[in-house]
Amino acid sequence: MATILIKNIPEDLLKELKRLKVELGCRTWTDLLAKLVRSEKTILLTKENLDEMKTGVQEFLKLKSTVSSKWTSPPAALEELRRSRHHEVA
Repeated sequence: MATILIKNIPEDLLKELKRLKVELGCRTWTDLLAKLVRSEKTILLTKENLDEMKTGVQEFLKLKSTVSSKWTSPPAALEELRRSRHHEVA
């Protein structure tokens, strides 16, 4: 079974997720995620949420450009895997 790791969750969001977990009677985080995915409730996004998402997308695209500009040749998965493993060993 796959594992999902989520980092840097804001404290208020974590509190809301914990509240939902109890309210919906979920024993595990997996149960909660499954219920949320299957939920037919409409999710309302505020303008603030949309602005945060847009900012996140723009930051991701800037990061992509920064990383891509440092490549010396077209990226190859095997080469990147070897490079990352060498980095972990060093």
